[in-house]
Amino acid sequence: MRVFMMMFTVAVGVLASINAAIGQTSCKVCADQQKACMKNYAGPTCKPEYRMCMKSCTK
Repeated sequence: MRVFMMMFTVAVGVLASINAAIGQTSCKVCADQQKACMKNYAGPTCKPEYRMCMKSCTK
C-alpha cells in the first residue's frame, strides 16, 4: 500500500509539472503575466520578463 501511494504521489507531481510546462509555452500566458506585473510595478521592470517569456512561447 505504501508503494502504491508513493507511486501515485510521484505520478501526480510529474503530471503537474508537465501541465505547468505546457502552460508556459502559450503566448497568452505571457500577456497575462505582463498585465499582472504592470499592476504592481512600473513598465521598465516588467519588460525583460515579458521579452523572455515571448522568446520561449510557441507561436
